[in-house]
Amino acid sequence: MKYDILESIRAELDKCTKCASCQAGCYTYELTSSETLAARGKIRLAQGVLNGEIEITKRVANDFTQCLSCMSCLSACPTGVDTMQVFSAMKAEIHRQNGPGPIAGFIFKWLLPYPRRLNFLAKIVGFSSLFYKWAPARFAELFPFTPGGIKRVTPNFLKLNLRLRVPTKNPPKNVNPNISIKRVIYYTGCMTDLSFTDTGVTVIKRLQEMGVEVIYPKDQVCCGAPSYYSGDMETSIALAKKNIEVLSAYEADAIVYSCATCGSVLAEKYRKMFPDDKKVAELCAKVTDLQKLMMQIGIEQAVKQKPDGKNLKVTYHDPCHLKRGMGVWKEPRELLRSLPGVEFVEMKNADRCCGGSGTFGLNFYDMSMDVGKLKADAIYESGADIVVTACPSCQIQIEDSLHRHGYDIPTAHTIDLVNYALSPCQKTARETKSDSNTKSKSAVNANH
Repeated sequence: MKYDILESIRAELDKCTKCASCQAGCYTYELTSSETLAARGKIRLAQGVLNGEIEITKRVANDFTQCLSCMSCLSACPTGVDTMQVFSAMKAEIHRQNGPGPIAGFIFKWLLPYPRRLNFLAKIVGFSSLFYKWAPARFAELFPFTPGGIKRVTPNFLKLNLRLRVPTKNPPKNVNPNISIKRVIYYTGCMTDLSFTDTGVTVIKRLQEMGVEVIYPKDQVCCGAPSYYSGDMETSIALAKKNIEVLSAYEADAIVYSCATCGSVLAEKYRKMFPDDKKVAELCAKVTDLQKLMMQIGIEQAVKQKPDGKNLKVTYHDPCHLKRGMGVWKEPRELLRSLPGVEFVEMKNADRCCGGSGTFGLNFYDMSMDVGKLKADAIYESGADIVVTACPSCQIQIEDSLHRHGYDIPTAHTIDLVNYALSPCQKTARETKSDSNTKSKSAVNANH
C-alpha cells in the first residue's frame, strides 16, 4: 500500500471526533489561528492523505513541521487519541516521500551516530558563535536570529566536552546503606556532553556524595530525538540500537538522565520502536529522572546539617517531555523546597511550553520567541531571582527569551542550584542583591 505507516495508525486517526479540545492547549494554533496547526487539523490532513483525498504537498509537510511536540493536545484529548503517534507516523511518511533535506540528512546520517564528528561540528559552531556575538551591533540585522537588532543567546560549545572531563567509572564518595539504588548509568545526551559540561560533572559529583556509583559510558550516542521528530525512523532506530547495546553492557539499578527530552526518548520511544523485545522493555523501565532519583534516595540526608536561610527565590519550568511525557513534576518542586537558602515560588503556567522544541526554534524562530515571551513574562511576574529547569534545550530557549524581552534573570539546571545551595561557601541572595546576576551566573549557571 502507498501509505503503509499511516495505515498502521488508521484506528488512532478514527478515534478523533473533531471536538476541538486540542485547540485550547496548542500554542502554534493560539498564535496563528490556523486550523491545520492544531491536532484536529493535522489528523484531518493525515486522514486525507491516507484516503487519497490530498497529496503530501510542501504546505502539508510544513504544517507537521510547525509543531512544538509539547504534548498538550495529547493531554487535552477526551477520546485518548495518541496524537504523538499520529504526528510521528505522518512525519515518517513525509520523510519517506521527500527525504530529510541535504543539511538534515547529512547531520542525521554522518554526525549524530559519531560523537567525535558531532563534537567537531559543535566546535565549529562555537567559533562561529564568537564571531556572531562580537559582531558590531550596526551589522546585527545581517545575521540570522537577530530580529530588532537583538542577537540570539547561543550555547557555549567551546568547552572541553564531558567525555574528556570524567572517567567511565565514578565510585561513591560516601557509604549509604539505606539506599536501594547503589549504581546508576548516566545518560547525558548531546547538549550536556557538548555544552552543559559543568552540569554533567555536578550530576556525577552529587550522586557520588549521596553514596551512588555512577557509570558514564563514553560510547553512548545521540538519543535520536532530532531524527525521530523529523520523521527519520531509520536513523532513529540505528541510534536506539547503539544506545541499547551500550547501556546493556553495564549492570545498574537505574539509568539516570538530566535532559528531559533524552529521558523521554529512552523510556518511551525506544519501547515503541521495539515493542516485542523484553530486554528493551526492562532497560526502558530503569530510565529515571535525576530529580526523581535524588528524592527517592533521600536528598534530605545531604541538607540536614545545612543552615536554612530562605533567601534565594527560585521558580521552576516544567519541560514538556518531563511532565507530560514522563509524569515527573512533583519531585522537582519537593527537591527545591528541601534546599537550604531557597524559597520556591510557583510561576503562572509553569508547564506551558517554552517554545524551544529543538529544531523548531531554528526553523520558526520568530514564533518560538512569541511563545517564549509568555514564559519570560511568567518568570518575571513570579518575582524569582533565578529560574531552573531540567532540560538543556528549555534552558537555552528560556535564557534567550528572557534576554530578548529585557528580563535580566539567570537560568540554571536544577542540579546546578542543588550544588550551589549545598556548597559551604554559599552566600545569601539578600547579602549580594546588588550583584545577584553575577553571583547567579557564576555560582549557579557556570555553563555559559
